[in-house]
Amino acid sequence: MVMSAELLKRKVEELSSLPTLPAFITVITNMVDDDSVSAQEIGEIIQQDQVLSAKILRLVNSPVYGFPKRISSMTHALVLLGFNVVKGLVLSTAVFNDLAKGTSGLWEHSLAVAILSRRIGQELGVQDPEECMVAGLLHDLGKVILAYLALEDYLEVIRRAHERGCHVSEVEREVFGVDHTRIALWLALRWHLPDSLTDALTCHHAPSRAKCSPQMAAIVHLADILARAQEYGEPGDGTLPALEREAFDSLGLNDAQLDQIMTEANERYREGAEVMTAGMRS
Repeated sequence: MVMSAELLKRKVEELSSLPTLPAFITVITNMVDDDSVSAQEIGEIIQQDQVLSAKILRLVNSPVYGFPKRISSMTHALVLLGFNVVKGLVLSTAVFNDLAKGTSGLWEHSLAVAILSRRIGQELGVQDPEECMVAGLLHDLGKVILAYLALEDYLEVIRRAHERGCHVSEVEREVFGVDHTRIALWLALRWHLPDSLTDALTCHHAPSRAKCSPQMAAIVHLADILARAQEYGEPGDGTLPALEREAFDSLGLNDAQLDQIMTEANERYREGAEVMTAGMRS
């Protein structure tokens, strides 16, 4: 029997009691939000989980980022990238490592959206393009959670979406009564994620609905469409969602900029995807 929306919401809220992932995330979140806690203290806590910290450092040192010098510690990563970005990387890495066992290809798609989001943010001169990357990594968090909680039903959702040639969220609503963006909203509120990240998770298909960070939502919206057009990974269906013109126009990107973004993102993805995909599975 398929879970109802009410039962799904209760299960999502119960995720905060899982033994490793959410408890660890809660500790990191609380430390990041505490102005009296130093980067060294947070780095030391993250490094207590040697597998998780190794995966984060692998990501930061991969061609995806392209930093000229090796980042050897979580403290260095925190100073260089900022607390919120590292918190997002902790969440992204832990989610895909611990919960995304049945979502084949979703990591590759999410990584592509992350690379494109970061590159778009750089082109627009946003204050912190690394936060755009985290938003891209986590934009389909709701799909991961649906697959984790109801894998058999979610695989059927994906099968129907491909068979009918429709967006996966349409079938999600038919089967579960909610789609992955609503699941992501419940989890974002439960885990106290920043408003900018919450908007990206919940409004990347309709960025004009974003309340706090419409630009972030628009960036991830465009990045998702570009990643799908390039057929990076497996987003759960074979469609190319409609571009929300208002959101696209608000970014002010011209054709030459888009071409440059795509070219550079292609290079980053090609250089880093194999390394990162292998790292997530190890």
